[in-house]
Amino acid sequence: MKTGCGLRRRRASMRTMKITGLLMVMLVLGACSREPPVVHEMRVSIDASNNCSMEDKPVECSAVAATIRDKYPTSNPRVDICLAKETRFEAATEVMNSVEAAGFPIGTLDCSKPATG
Repeated sequence: MKTGCGLRRRRASMRTMKITGLLMVMLVLGACSREPPVVHEMRVSIDASNNCSMEDKPVECSAVAATIRDKYPTSNPRVDICLAKETRFEAATEVMNSVEAAGFPIGTLDCSKPATG
């Protein structure tokens, strides 16, 4: 037979478990309901060594569109391409093929103005 103290501890423990469970459900639902950001313009830079970057992070030139789609699944941004003078044609072609295959419009090849999101 349990004493009154043992029952109180068990009830308090059950209450704590229920509250913790409810908080976890709310946390998961809150994280799932967030809308991904929408961008209208993206800028891809290709340096003199033919390395691509987007949002100041390196990215495989042929995977530019896939990277955009992964990060911004609800966006259909115009993709501006900034080429260094020494950029090889093949690197630029990889980016353009990736972007066009995904259906994103290609924007300017002007490096002087930054893209806005």
